[in-house]
Amino acid sequence: MKKEKIRCHQCSDDEMKPDILYTHFPEGKLPVRGFRCEKCGYELIPLEEAKRAQDEAERLGLYGVANPLTGHRITKSGNNLSIYIPKEYERKLNLKPRTAIKIWLQGNKICIEPET
Repeated sequence: MKKEKIRCHQCSDDEMKPDILYTHFPEGKLPVRGFRCEKCGYELIPLEEAKRAQDEAERLGLYGVANPLTGHRITKSGNNLSIYIPKEYERKLNLKPRTAIKIWLQGNKICIEPET
């Protein structure tokens, strides 16, 4: 069976070559399988590969934070630093006192997630 050639949408060249491309997000980039036109440089990422990259970027937090709350401060409780969780987040995530959490650093950010 003959392999179908992929035609460039930009210059109509019929010989786009498979290549590793990068898709960029607010907090980083991911490699994806795609095609590049050697004639004009046009890049094409198949829909399934784009969806995979979006899912991975979301899992890795590469979209950044939508509508972050600002103006909050770190306080001190005994010898430890502490933060207050806004009521809106408490209700949305059904948080209670003594809820187990995971906490980690992602670059220069502190991430907190309830354990499930």
